[in-house]
Amino acid sequence: MMKEIREGLEKAISKKIQRKFKQSVEMIVNFKGVDFKKNRFSINMILPKGRGKPNKIVVVADEATVYKLKNTGIQLDYLLKPEEVNSIDIKRIKRIAKRAIFYVMPQFIPNVAKVWGKILGSRGNTIMPLIGDPVKTVESAKNMIRYSSRGKFLPTVQFTIGTEDMSLDDLYENAMAIIEEIDKKKLRSNIRSIYFKLSMSPPVKVRIGDVS
Repeated sequence: MMKEIREGLEKAISKKIQRKFKQSVEMIVNFKGVDFKKNRFSINMILPKGRGKPNKIVVVADEATVYKLKNTGIQLDYLLKPEEVNSIDIKRIKRIAKRAIFYVMPQFIPNVAKVWGKILGSRGNTIMPLIGDPVKTVESAKNMIRYSSRGKFLPTVQFTIGTEDMSLDDLYENAMAIIEEIDKKKLRSNIRSIYFKLSMSPPVKVRIGDVS
């Protein structure tokens, strides 16, 4: 399977259609014999070689933590104190709700959830508690991938494993990390097929007989 995964990635990259923006490299996994309504499927992991295009990050924290994060120079989409949450244009939150990572200090989660909870939930996202070292947490989140089946039968799962300017070796390592995560959930034998594609390029299928 390792050889076929690498070959599939290489072929997908060779079919790249040039665009004026940096394209993502996507990994599409089709499952068989799994009812995700009964067996919730979720992945929350850091890609070992990064995403190539960092996640958008939103943080809601107390004044001391906000000050600490500002002084590190970390670039965040929103870095807010809890009293500032209501002042943010809700349309802007809706635009990034699907793809951003939302971190909120535990004591502020109930109030923030009242404002953003429905928006995030309807887009398959959730608020994550900001605990531990906030600098390390936020830095790691830039290369995080998250997926949840959202409680319904959904046999196809799509992951971003990097961008077109990353090396084949790095993309391959990220792809194998996802397969290992699927293996930990005892679902590797339920993989029907795997495809790789760039944002605006046709998908390339990995040989079905080599994915299980």
